Parts: sequence; structure tokens; C-alpha cells
Amino acid sequence: MAAVSFDTFILLVLLVLVGIVLFLSLVTAIHVIRLSREIAFRQKREEKATGRNAPPAGSDVKTQADTVAAATYTPVAGRKRDFDVTQDAPDIPTGMKNLCAHYDLTSLSISSPDGLLIASSGYPGAINDAAQYSYAFQTGVPIKESGVQVFPVDFGTSPLVGILRSTSALPDTSVDSLQDDIAALLKRWI
Repeated sequence: MAAVSFDTFILLVLLVLVGIVLFLSLVTAIHVIRLSREIAFRQKREEKATGRNAPPAGSDVKTQADTVAAATYTPVAGRKRDFDVTQDAPDIPTGMKNLCAHYDLTSLSISSPDGLLIASSGYPGAINDAAQYSYAFQTGVPIKESGVQVFPVDFGTSPLVGILRSTSALPDTSVDSLQDDIAALLKRWI
């Protein structure tokens, strides 16, 4: 019988240890996959039982209804709280909808001066409004439609046009605040 050299012995021991580590890693990966599937299955079963899509446990995800409710009147003060872009605008469309709720608007759109729609609160005629009213804003043609206001939105070096629809005219101070909130919304997401 031939004697095994010390180098060969160390090499065999290392190969056995690597094999054990790989085996344990594979077993751990299989258990983690099974556990994640079990958690997902339980979460789906819970969502079906409650009848709504719940965010994952421990996450900070807000539903759109929670976000809209946060942008409305505060019950204690009886007046609107400030619009907070970090909380009330998880994305541009939701932020636009929350601005509508905050300022009591029917719709809100932002367009380029040449009539290209950039953002909207979801109003079906927003594309037509953008084309029609941004042209009217650029040329100074008076807007005859009741409840529509057009105003400038400063966003960096790009002048934009804001178009709002409301049941009553928005005071100039509210339009100024709306302009600032839109600029903050765009700055955050663009």
C-alpha cells in the first residue's frame, strides 16, 4: 500500500469540506425557497379572506385610498394640511390626483407650451385640454369655458402650462401654492 503524502491528504480534506459546504448551501436554499412560497401562499389566502390586496407585512407601502385620505381635510383643525410631496406623491399620477383632492379640483393637467400632455390626474379629456389651452395660454386668447383656469408652472428652465378644472374659481393664493406643489412634485419624480 502506498503512503499518501501530506499535500494530497490536505487536498482531500479541503475537497470534502467544500463538498459539505456546497451541500449545506443547497439544503439552505431549498428551505428558503419553500419558506418564501409558504409565506406568499398564506398572504394570498389572507388577501382572499379579507377581500383586498394587503401590502406585505412590515412594509411601508400605502394604498391609494390611504394616500388620498391623507391629503384631505384634517378633522381636528378643520382646514387643509399642507401637501407633502414625500408622503402624498408616491408617483406622479397619484400625486396629481392627491393635488386635486387637496385643492378640491375636478382635474389637473400639466402640458408643454406646444400642447404636449406631460402629466394628468386622469381626466379623459386631458390630451385635448393640453392642446387647446396651452395654445390659448401662449397666445393670450381668453378661455371661455367655465371652471377652467390656466397658469404657468416653472420647472427648471422649462416653462410649463398648468390646466385645472374646478367647480369654482381658485383664488390666486391657492394657485400660487398649487404651482409650488406641482414644481415640487415634478422635481421629485423627473
